[in-house]
Amino acid sequence: MSSDGQYRVGIIGCGGIARAHVRGHMSVPATTVVAGADPFKDQRDSFIARFPGLRMYSDAREMLEAEKPDLVSVCTWPPLHAPLVVLAAESGVKGILCEKPMAVNLEEADRMVAACERNGVKLVISHQRRFNKRYMEAKAALKAGRIGDLIEIRGMCIGDLLTDGTHNIDLIRYFADDEPIKWVMGQINRRPWGTFGKDTTRYGHQIEAATVARFDFANGVRGIMETGECSRPVYQRIFLEGTKGWIEVDGDRGRDGGPSGWRIWAEGQAGWEEHVIEQEANAFGLEIEEMLRWIEQGGEHLLSGQSARADTEVLMAVYESARQRSAIELPL
Repeated sequence: MSSDGQYRVGIIGCGGIARAHVRGHMSVPATTVVAGADPFKDQRDSFIARFPGLRMYSDAREMLEAEKPDLVSVCTWPPLHAPLVVLAAESGVKGILCEKPMAVNLEEADRMVAACERNGVKLVISHQRRFNKRYMEAKAALKAGRIGDLIEIRGMCIGDLLTDGTHNIDLIRYFADDEPIKWVMGQINRRPWGTFGKDTTRYGHQIEAATVARFDFANGVRGIMETGECSRPVYQRIFLEGTKGWIEVDGDRGRDGGPSGWRIWAEGQAGWEEHVIEQEANAFGLEIEEMLRWIEQGGEHLLSGQSARADTEVLMAVYESARQRSAIELPL
């Protein structure tokens, strides 16, 4: 930490999503981004042009040794998350914010968690939508009992299971209070299909064209997830069915192309009650602020490595269910 009490931040991987991380850190008064690392010169040049004054490195290890940051954002492609999180954890940082998906298999996820626990490092995985107002307000209405007892959660998102479905399962678990999931049954379409399914790899890992999954939480709530070509053309939309009504939460775009929000049709209402969110706070900044609170005060974080490990387990169970053509009991 610098002499003025600032947490010094290093960025590993300087592509598009790293810009969102930097803007998140810039929105938090207690953090200052001081350096970035990326093996590709064009990425480093583009990054420094956008954020002048940063010291840039071609090697993450060199950056960690030279700068000794307090916090690190890992913004690389998913197959590199595990080795870089382990490297950062062993370098002496206090906290790591790693992009989603956490990892491409459970062994890597466990290695990341173990390295951080061993070195006393707080690991946060950037499923930042839990800090979006539309989901937070909808959950508050659910917890207030406005639609009675929760029966089912349906999640919809275009995109592949690891890259985009990881946000969806995390939101479904958020509305189910992170209850354990007992079993998962899923199917995938591995063949190229339609406009999205033209590619079979993305960000360095294998992808599928479509997924349908069904699972049960320990508290009896049912979960259903649709991704890729099986989903409606929406991104991270959530539908909650209760014993006394329904709640629908928009994805990143509103139903009419306007601002996102959420709506509720509760018992006794004649129709939908609309709630539009005109302006969202910087969710990246909010997850970083929560990480600082976790470092300074203890407790837990909504987006801890352990929570993301549970997301990863469900995604792996979907693949395993498709492979075995049967339901898969958790834990794996």
